[in-house]
Amino acid sequence: MNQKSFSEKNQLGWNQSTYQAWVNRHGTPQEYAQMLKANPEKKVSHYLKYMGDIKGKRIANLLGSKGNKAVSLALLGAELTVVDISEGNKRYATELAEAAGIHIHYLVCDVLEIPPQEKLQNFDIVLMEVGVLHYFVELNPLFELISSMLKPGGKLILRDYHPLVTKLMRLENNNLVANGNYFDEELQEVEAAFSKLLSEKERESLLKNIIRRWTLGEIVTKLAGTGLTIECLEEEEGIRWAFPENSPERIENRIPGLFTILASK
Repeated sequence: MNQKSFSEKNQLGWNQSTYQAWVNRHGTPQEYAQMLKANPEKKVSHYLKYMGDIKGKRIANLLGSKGNKAVSLALLGAELTVVDISEGNKRYATELAEAAGIHIHYLVCDVLEIPPQEKLQNFDIVLMEVGVLHYFVELNPLFELISSMLKPGGKLILRDYHPLVTKLMRLENNNLVANGNYFDEELQEVEAAFSKLLSEKERESLLKNIIRRWTLGEIVTKLAGTGLTIECLEEEEGIRWAFPENSPERIENRIPGLFTILASK
């Protein structure tokens, strides 16, 4: 399956009930905006340690979903552009930004098919976070795009689920066991990430997503091959929500749930 057909199928999945899913999770955009305004650092604290002072910086949030990270960063003084494939995500994000009293530029399109007239270049930071890389059948075009978007000295901050959990671990009888194939390259059909926020009746009619899970070695190698310099690879412990429900207690303190890569141009 090529990237175009891959993205088209996933776009259909992400344009079903996403707005309602975020309302179910966070409340209305107006309600959620008040929470973000009260403490904009909270939702982006993990990233700020890599970003430094972001006032006036241009940040692109690729696959930026419902916009809570973008709005938080904009509240802290950055100029935000979001690219995402879902109209429902855009609706929630733009209403969230309006209610927070800030502006974000939000594009609805495949990241690899951004209209040339947008001229997304000279960014200080490109941010991609949690549940993003598995929507690409090849990583080279994505990382090459990111390199072209960054100005000299610009940074990529990439945070995602650790492949050790997503590719190898499975939940069996409330035990997390290693029975997957870490090196499996096959595409997988899965429920959309937001589906668990909907009622069982709403979930029945949802289309599935198609994903391709990557090993950590593949990610690092393909990123380094674009000419970006990898400055840091952080593997995170203590992240309970990155593991399946009913996982053994304190498993998050023994197995990394997420990783973050900092790379510079």
